[in-house]
Amino acid sequence: MSETVETIRCKGHTIEIKQDDCGYNPRENDNICIIHTAHRNYSFGDKSYNDSDSIHEAEREAVRNGDIVLPLYMYEHSGITISLSPFSCRWDSGQVGFVQVPRKKIIEEFGKKIFTKKLKEKALKWANIEVTELDSYLRGEVYGFVIDDGDSCWGYIGDMKYCIEEAKGTVNCIVKHNIKEHCEIVKQWIKNKVPLQYRKTLAM
Repeated sequence: MSETVETIRCKGHTIEIKQDDCGYNPRENDNICIIHTAHRNYSFGDKSYNDSDSIHEAEREAVRNGDIVLPLYMYEHSGITISLSPFSCRWDSGQVGFVQVPRKKIIEEFGKKIFTKKLKEKALKWANIEVTELDSYLRGEVYGFVIDDGDSCWGYIGDMKYCIEEAKGTVNCIVKHNIKEHCEIVKQWIKNKVPLQYRKTLAM
């Protein structure tokens, strides 16, 4: 059962924010970047290698293609976390692979004809987004919400605040629907000349 990490009351409804234990791997999406890793204990990239020679050859091939190549670092301590920037701990961290941003794919994705400096900046930002998303997944930062033990939605990777805002938005929709439904009932009461003293009882 998914663990509840926060409970919120919103407009008369109870929202439970839960850990999503079955969250999907973001590398299953149609990503732009290619994440290459070589580690004896972990395999979380798009392409995994058994030895350093193989991954170094893949990196050289990416450079020859003119693609952007960024070092990928990992820190291991009661779990793992990854980043495009090195970690301060030299004992439990180090480079675990690299991130390849295919030049051709970036040009096509943004509908350009040539690879400009501005497009390179967008490519670097995109690489950071994909690595950050995968890092959140690896750290178990995947959430879902349940409203009043009924309506639910899962698979929010990263910032829990976004999951909370989505849950509140769903509550707003429920409230609007309930108000509309109640107004229709009141119209029927008025039409049928139901006395005021009976309406409260009927509404319960």
